[in-house]
Amino acid sequence: MIQRISASLRLVLAAGLIVAANGTEAQQPPPTAYQAARTGGNYMHNFYLPPPSTTTPRRPAWSPDGETLAFALHGSIWRMRLGERTAYELTDNETYDSSPAWSPDGAWIAYSAEADNRTIDLMVLNVETGVSRPLKTGDHLYLDPAWSPDGSRLAYVSTEPNGYFNIFVQDMADGSAAGDPIQLTRDNDYGRSRLYFGAYDLHIEPSWSPDGSELMFIGNRGIPLGSGAVWRMPVEPFGIDRARVVFEEQTLYRTRPHWSPDGSRFVYASHRGGQYTKLYLLPADGGHPYKITFGDWDDFYPRWSPDGSRIAYITNENGLPVLRIMETVGGKLTDIVIEEKRWRGPHGRAAVTVLDGETGKPATVRVYARASDGKSYAAEGAYHRVGRLREHFFHAPGSIILDVPAGPLTVEAMKGFEYHPASTTVEIEDGKTTAVALTLRRMTDMRKKGWYSGSTHIHMNYAGDLHNTLENLMHMSEAEDQSVVNELVANKDNRMLDYQFFTGKPDALSTPDHVLHVGEEYRPAFHGHVYFIGLSDFLLSPFASGYEGTAIYSLYPSNTDMLKLAGEQGAFRAYVHPYFGEADPLGGENPTLGSAKAFPVDAALGTVEALEISGAGHAVLDVWHHLLNNDINIVLTGGEDSISSMYRTAIVGQVRSYVYLGDKPLSWDAWLSALRAGRTFATNGPLLEFTIDDAMPGEVIRLPAEGGSITLRGEVRSIVPLEKVMVYRNGRILKEIPLSGKGTEAVFEEEMTVRESGWYTLQAEGAPWTHPIDDRYPLATTQSIRVYAGDDPIRNPDSARYFVRWIDRLIEMAEAHPGWRSQEEIDHVIGQFREARAVYENLAR
Repeated sequence: MIQRISASLRLVLAAGLIVAANGTEAQQPPPTAYQAARTGGNYMHNFYLPPPSTTTPRRPAWSPDGETLAFALHGSIWRMRLGERTAYELTDNETYDSSPAWSPDGAWIAYSAEADNRTIDLMVLNVETGVSRPLKTGDHLYLDPAWSPDGSRLAYVSTEPNGYFNIFVQDMADGSAAGDPIQLTRDNDYGRSRLYFGAYDLHIEPSWSPDGSELMFIGNRGIPLGSGAVWRMPVEPFGIDRARVVFEEQTLYRTRPHWSPDGSRFVYASHRGGQYTKLYLLPADGGHPYKITFGDWDDFYPRWSPDGSRIAYITNENGLPVLRIMETVGGKLTDIVIEEKRWRGPHGRAAVTVLDGETGKPATVRVYARASDGKSYAAEGAYHRVGRLREHFFHAPGSIILDVPAGPLTVEAMKGFEYHPASTTVEIEDGKTTAVALTLRRMTDMRKKGWYSGSTHIHMNYAGDLHNTLENLMHMSEAEDQSVVNELVANKDNRMLDYQFFTGKPDALSTPDHVLHVGEEYRPAFHGHVYFIGLSDFLLSPFASGYEGTAIYSLYPSNTDMLKLAGEQGAFRAYVHPYFGEADPLGGENPTLGSAKAFPVDAALGTVEALEISGAGHAVLDVWHHLLNNDINIVLTGGEDSISSMYRTAIVGQVRSYVYLGDKPLSWDAWLSALRAGRTFATNGPLLEFTIDDAMPGEVIRLPAEGGSITLRGEVRSIVPLEKVMVYRNGRILKEIPLSGKGTEAVFEEEMTVRESGWYTLQAEGAPWTHPIDDRYPLATTQSIRVYAGDDPIRNPDSARYFVRWIDRLIEMAEAHPGWRSQEEIDHVIGQFREARAVYENLAR
């Protein structure tokens, strides 16, 4: 049995959230997610690695007799006999257990065991005794266990030895490793980094042939886009050298091929260029895909029954994923329904109620719940999520039930940036229900002051485990205390996601207090992603640019071309998730120019109005400041790029824009108009108010040519302590403002004389990793207030020369791109770059 932590340590773990919530102690940096993996990223975390904990079954595995299914649920391995409705917990470790694989003799279940966001081990459970023993442990990731048909070997995937995903086979005896494993695949460098997948190949998701001589797997050797093709290789040392492709299409980890028991075919999951992942059959030697599931939802992770008469898989037809059985003759579908759960150890319930202290009514909130085993739990019907700080949470109405192990349970609730979080620790008793009552106290009410918040960048469905809805987006947004929800349709690779929800007007679900609008994100691979908000007609085109290995590898059309089309419709246009962290995108010997390479081009040409900040970092602010230094008045908007159908993603509304409407009632037109005017501040937590004389952010003050006196006034409030509050002028700190109220407040008023034109912003920052701000550190900044002395413009030649160098590098990168289709395309796009360069050259004089 895996060793349990002591009761005293459990209390320390449970109390940790309270310390962090009260802001009385600095929080340790979150672990680098799966540090051993040197390839992949967010898509790998969501589509390939096992979900750490779920409220519904995942990753099914058949018993050898075909009468029972094992699956992952609540971070443990469970089993349930078909035809029954009681599930039995098989493991109750302090790891998040998943991916069960039942041995052919029924005696053992191999499974993955995740140390939260750090490593993933392989364990083997003795089904009769209930005792687990380690099989593969250490600093690396071990995944995808699959028993050979005779039970003598176990195939698995590991990041050993160098951090890249390879397939190994281990001889087994009596549930333990016998000798050293053999390595079937090896590290292989594609020669350049591939979009989302890096330079080194993947070899994942092994499935045995019925005779045990071959493995089918997914690999992207020699493939420029996606997680790879379906391959077959012999089970021998470095069998990859004799591997052959069975079927090639663009994939994103979901494929999971599974060989049929008779060896003639395999079942797999594919989106095949559509919005939804469905199940298909293919002959084992390749051929034409035959679709076997249908509908506007996702079906994935298929597994044949031992006799080939049924296929178990996961479907999200009704929102949350559920386990479904398909009969291969007749096609009958049966959902696995769990009515009762039998836990291994002492268990109880927490009846949690969260009230709004101002109204006394139940509050829809974000909830963190950590139990005595150190693991996080979510309520039935909720979608268990992991945020940027690697913390587990879920959104819930004001009254929920939690099933958790006996012992101390810490529950914390929060609601956006205007309420103080509330938390408590209670003792859960075996077989009993414990009442947990939390009340949220309001810190301030920005709506009463005329401010309405909303993220400019949220995605509803992105092929994640959850089949999301607009109603659920509204629910999550209410939990995060947003007034406006901007859902973005996206051309993701060769798919168009959520296009059917675009109407060109506020959605019918909008209310007087919450506005829902569907815009679009255009996602070319080279120039940078942009959003179009306020379109009247659908604009996204399948003719994007820059995708290697496809017919749209060229860098034509440019973003400028698409932005002009959006501008003809009066859309508000912005580059999104442009630059991350602190490093200058133009820094280093070979600057990458970040994710928004062409942004300075469109800023100069006037084809974009805004730049989005998606997470805490000075890189994006520094680029923005360089533009403001030359009177290129770009609006900074807040949008975290939450991909809300995934379980590992930024929290909805974690980065947002507060927009000032004054006495006007909330409406989409009023909010967008004020956003366009820059009457805003962008924040991931701190709340700002800033004026110069009577001018607000986005406005202008005109002084006589000789200058004059101005009065700066500001107020800062935060639910977490801050470290500094600053007034910026022309890209430099003009003044630091002292904090009060344990670092959560600042108020100032100062009169000063100015002699030259300049821009001013108010900015606030906090310490790194400050729970519950789900970002690298708390950060907020207002839009600029511009003050002019006479007719003198705001100018900084060094900032202009910065963008001259930027575009020189951009031209160098574009001219070297191998995907151009014609000289006319090159001349067109490079010509736009040179036109923008001339603007900056003129400003630099």
